[in-house]
Amino acid sequence: MAPAPATPPCTLPAVEIGTRESALCTIANVGTALETLREVRKHVRGDHKRRLDEVAMILRVIALEAQATYAITDDEARAFIRECRSR
Repeated sequence: MAPAPATPPCTLPAVEIGTRESALCTIANVGTALETLREVRKHVRGDHKRRLDEVAMILRVIALEAQATYAITDDEARAFIRECRSR
C-alpha cells in the first residue's frame, strides 16, 4: 500500500455548483488524482494496473468535458492549478 502524501490536503473555499470556478476546481482535482494514480500505479501489477489506467482515462474525460463546457483554455487551467497549489 502506498504511503499517505507528505503534504496535508488544503481546504479551499466552497464554490457554487455549475459555475466556471467549479469547473476549474474539477480540473485541478483531476490533476491531483492523476498524480496520485501515477504513484500508485508504480506499485501494482497486471490487471490492477489496467484498472488504474481505465480510471485515469475516465478522469481525463471528466476534465476535458468541464474544460469544453466552460471554454476554459489550457493556460487558464494551469494558472488556476498553480494558484491552488500555492495556497
